[in-house]
Amino acid sequence: MMLQNIKNRLDIISVLLIIMTMGLLHSPTVLGGDQSLFVIISQLLDSGKILYKDLFDYKQPGIFLFYLLAGKTLGWSDVSIHLFELGYWILFSILLFYTIRSYSLFRADYLNSLLPLFIVGSYYCNATIFHLTQLEALINVPLFLMVWLLDRAYKTGNALFVTYLTIGVLIGVILLSKLVFAPIIFFFLLIHFIFTLRSQSLKYILVKQIIPLFVGFVIPLSIFLAYVFTHQIENLVVDIYFKIPTSVITLADQIDPDRLLSSIKWFIKQMLALLLLAVIGVFLITKKESHFFSLIIAWGVIGFGVILMQKTSWWSYHFQLLYVPIGVFAVMGLDFVLYHFLRKIKLGTPLIKGLLIITIISLIFSNQLNTFWKGVAPQGDKKGYTFDYAKNDAENIINVIKPEDTIFICGNPRMYLLTSHLPELSINGWILEYYLDYQWEDFYDQFKNKLPTYLFVKNEYDKLIESKHAKLWELMMKEYTEVDSVKNGKWYKRI
Repeated sequence: MMLQNIKNRLDIISVLLIIMTMGLLHSPTVLGGDQSLFVIISQLLDSGKILYKDLFDYKQPGIFLFYLLAGKTLGWSDVSIHLFELGYWILFSILLFYTIRSYSLFRADYLNSLLPLFIVGSYYCNATIFHLTQLEALINVPLFLMVWLLDRAYKTGNALFVTYLTIGVLIGVILLSKLVFAPIIFFFLLIHFIFTLRSQSLKYILVKQIIPLFVGFVIPLSIFLAYVFTHQIENLVVDIYFKIPTSVITLADQIDPDRLLSSIKWFIKQMLALLLLAVIGVFLITKKESHFFSLIIAWGVIGFGVILMQKTSWWSYHFQLLYVPIGVFAVMGLDFVLYHFLRKIKLGTPLIKGLLIITIISLIFSNQLNTFWKGVAPQGDKKGYTFDYAKNDAENIINVIKPEDTIFICGNPRMYLLTSHLPELSINGWILEYYLDYQWEDFYDQFKNKLPTYLFVKNEYDKLIESKHAKLWELMMKEYTEVDSVKNGKWYKRI
């Protein structure tokens, strides 16, 4: 019986093993600058510090809570964070296996099992140190859960209150992760309500849908607001959610069309085969699943619009937001191609057919697998993802810094982790190019009142600081002397 169950689920087991292997091979990957900052903020939260008040960042609290949970569960090391993320993707893959079979999207049943490979597998193939464990990838899970639950509520009348309550909670989680995802949520709900109006009244939508949605949304929002008011950080939160984003987006010197073009080129190069299959898949939409497909298309189209909205960013990792819609339509396109191709060649045995299918899938992922192996198994002088790019910059300071010393990094926050010294100023030296005038004043006041023992200023940040706040740079040069010049900047020690 057990052997039969394994045989029946061999495709699922195989896909899970592939994803698990990819995740394990990626687990020693060094944390990037963003991810290092998330760990630092999460460690500060774990030590009792207050979010935003003790270390400022532009991001909403969701990503910090993910890292906090990872650190409390498995530890704070690079490997631990990545292993926690792997568990997250394994659970999502199992969810995909469970949910996608109910849609009958594919002619061949094994393609249901392949869907996680086209989503999670693509993520692991494409991800570098700067892409792993970024919010835009992680948010695929609650977004898909929302799509699935909305579709389930549309098709059945079972447990509607609990379903919409859960959707409301998910909306709260998503918006507390990044407010810019709001347009995706809006169009999900708009499409769902339009479909519902075909057969139900406005009163039904209000009572059965909107009220439980609102109650669910209020749950995570109330928890966050209780934290905000308890710690009296209302002004900081208003700044982070509303004031700063509307100001930062007008910073003309941070709008880089070349960066957008580079990010698009990277994504197309990595995903070309899947994008071509997805184009085929879009034309295979059936009326039977029009509600589900409308939500998935909205995810892709509005999601791309959300990426373009972030015009002072346009980093390549933002495109990870689109893995689910591309993956769903790519597998549909593959199903169409395989069905007609296999009908033409009429293979004799299931074994030959299976080997041919594996070969075709391997060819689809050949470019991505090549990128994957170059990262986890570097050749020659090329550095892999396990190379600690910040270690050389910090190694001399590591040898002399004392436990009672303090440091401030105008640059890569990974050096806080390497020196085992968390920041004591709330100013975030990783994102100085996005600082507004009043933040530079705050930087000056904080720095003047609590001068750190060691100061690191990365290349070009010296010019930035001097141009944005001359008094701050004068203070630094007056109170500090250079003790080490490294590849990416200079270390200073307080005189």
